[in-house]
Amino acid sequence: MEKLKQWMDVAKNMNGGDFWSNIFDQEFTKQFMNDQQFKTPFSNVEGGPVREEKNSRTFPIFDVLESEHEVMVMVELPGVKKENIELGLNGDILTIKGTALPIHPQFKITYSERFYGEFQRQIKLPDTVRPNQLNAKFWNGLLFVSYHRTIEKGEIIPID
Repeated sequence: MEKLKQWMDVAKNMNGGDFWSNIFDQEFTKQFMNDQQFKTPFSNVEGGPVREEKNSRTFPIFDVLESEHEVMVMVELPGVKKENIELGLNGDILTIKGTALPIHPQFKITYSERFYGEFQRQIKLPDTVRPNQLNAKFWNGLLFVSYHRTIEKGEIIPID
């Protein structure tokens, strides 16, 4: 939204002259056009393999599913072996760390949209739990981490 406001300010300040030449001479325009959203997946910078950059902060993707009695985190880890995954828990923060290795390392990657390398993702759970309350299962590239919610029945407090 801020960039749109800047565009509008520039447009208001243009009184005559070549509007588009002046627009593309502005510093914020150059930054805007160089943003990642305008790069194609086929851009080949520095002569390396054609590859769309992925950020380890968005890998792996996950869902948090809740019911009244249970919480389940479903994490997609395609091609990652169970031995390359590590789980940690600190209060209500579940940490998933690991390494995603190429499935066919003997081949040269000429284009890739998949993430390879070390990753770490932290997921805020809806409840504070202890590690011994968690169940973790790995099946077909999906990691399921779940726990049963403890439902504490409150005592009725008399009112004087």
